[in-house]
Amino acid sequence: MTTSETAQVLPEQFDRWLEAQPWFRGRGPVTCERATVLHHGDPSLVHLVLACDGRRYQLLLGVRDELPERLAHARIGVAGERVAYEAVYDPELTAVLLGHFEDSAEVEGLRFQGALPPRYTAAPVGRPFPGPQRNSSIVYGRKHVLKFFRELTPGDNPELVLHNALHSAGDPHIAPPQGALESELDGERTTLAVLHEFVPLGALGWPMATASVRDFLASPGDDPQSAGGDFAAEAHRLGRAVARVHADLRETLGEQIAGPADEKEFVAALHSRLDAALAEVPALAEFETGVRARYDAVLATGEPLRLQRVHGDLHLGQVLRSPLTWVLVDFEGEPDRDAADRARPRPAEHDVATALRSLHYAAAQLLVGADDAELGPRAARWLAHNRAAFRAGYAEVSPDRTPGGALLTAVELDRAVLEVRHEHRFRPEWMVIPLFAIAETVTGQPIPVR
Repeated sequence: MTTSETAQVLPEQFDRWLEAQPWFRGRGPVTCERATVLHHGDPSLVHLVLACDGRRYQLLLGVRDELPERLAHARIGVAGERVAYEAVYDPELTAVLLGHFEDSAEVEGLRFQGALPPRYTAAPVGRPFPGPQRNSSIVYGRKHVLKFFRELTPGDNPELVLHNALHSAGDPHIAPPQGALESELDGERTTLAVLHEFVPLGALGWPMATASVRDFLASPGDDPQSAGGDFAAEAHRLGRAVARVHADLRETLGEQIAGPADEKEFVAALHSRLDAALAEVPALAEFETGVRARYDAVLATGEPLRLQRVHGDLHLGQVLRSPLTWVLVDFEGEPDRDAADRARPRPAEHDVATALRSLHYAAAQLLVGADDAELGPRAARWLAHNRAAFRAGYAEVSPDRTPGGALLTAVELDRAVLEVRHEHRFRPEWMVIPLFAIAETVTGQPIPVR
């Protein structure tokens, strides 16, 4: 299959398909900057780099003479007299990718760099995680996970940089890296995909925490520790894991003390994000003075502002409980921030705050719209119990970095302000969760979610 043949799939039928994808944010005409054939024959595998509206995306395109029924859902359109489809759903073609990593192949500037263990059986079948995702993750049996970045930004992706750094320190709280797909973009080495070891029997933190909340709300006792599904021991272990990751990132990638100008810039950014939220959400106005006072308190403490590389988007959906320990995943940082911002050092309190805010969501999400007045205080007890456990676990590993004080309060408020803005746009009924967290911090009075 030639590049000119590939281009035949890019007319309007391709544009319509792209616009329906959850990872595509472009508006306007789409152009194909690069088409690289990774496998010839029937089926063929083609790697595409697309440009639209100032952004670049990549796509694995499968091409067959006839599309079998099992791949009908992945159909995109026609390429000449053949059928084009999204290849991440085709185990025959995802096996080709794994083979390139095993061979450390280079195909027309696409470099497959792999450090895979010797294969002792046939290649495991590669299938994508189900459901809409910002990126595509292909799971190969119980051995490998290939994370294929949909939107491309020139440079090394934080997912690769941080995993390599943590692996070099022997950190047990990551999925060990096994390889990366790289190429040049605008003359700069760019990460296109990363390959990790599969985490066996990994359970996501979010359903574990919310199951614990349900168990406590349904139990007759008032002490979360007495409920059968007490999550505090896991919150404690998670705090220890996050502290270890932070310590290893400081050891491998360094730490810096912000100067006075950097401190002022940091606080100014908090105020700027509040300004943007106030312009959209009038309900925030009554708390503005209190929030700004807590932002300014960061400068008033006189304590140094320590900056380092962090996870960047550490919520309960980004942690897996393996049989042995907690594993942190998805080190790309917040999806709405640009690449430079995601790679910028920030206080370790950023990750602590996002984890604590996620615990708050776990405690409160079952209360949205509920009429039972007793549920709010009970959820608050669960939250206080698990917040304390997480912070205690963190302090055990890094006693000199115990999370708390004005900085953590300010960063938690910043997270809640961003959540208010997001919920106002997309889930208005959920806006009460972060809004009441802000109210409680500012007024000192717990307000139940309704």
